[in-house]
Amino acid sequence: MIRKPFTWLIVLGVAGLAFGLDRWSKLWVLENMELYGEFAPIPALAPYFMFFRTTNTGVAFGLFRNGGAIFTVIAAFAVAAIFIYSFRLQKATWLTSLSLGLMLGGAAGNLVDRLIYGHVIDFLDFGIPNLFRWATFNLADAAVVTGVFLLALTFLLEERANARLVDA
Repeated sequence: MIRKPFTWLIVLGVAGLAFGLDRWSKLWVLENMELYGEFAPIPALAPYFMFFRTTNTGVAFGLFRNGGAIFTVIAAFAVAAIFIYSFRLQKATWLTSLSLGLMLGGAAGNLVDRLIYGHVIDFLDFGIPNLFRWATFNLADAAVVTGVFLLALTFLLEERANARLVDA
């Protein structure tokens, strides 16, 4: 377990890194790619991974498009809730701190897009040619989803550890 000051530093450090990488990547895409333009950063992977600049008014991975203002409010609430929850933690594992930082940085990155542009900038596109095209997303989406997964993993590991203590 990590004590409060270190938990807070880890959460803010990871959030800052996730937010910074997300903003930098989106600004690069805005400056270097036309809307609906494609770019293969690794030509050998072009059939499976490309940059494809698009916009998203919905949530992660293009779900629930045209949500507009409601998702801006939800994103603002999520950023505030994660921030407050992280600050109030007295002790946390490093994995909990990491997951909260990823979720905070990712949610803040997409919130900034919604406030500035009215939509989120998506550009990471994965798929298998002639079989399926996975959703287009951005680094903020990836940070949020990874953070949620890690937090769920943390809860699972803590539950198992507590069950072993009870059984002993």
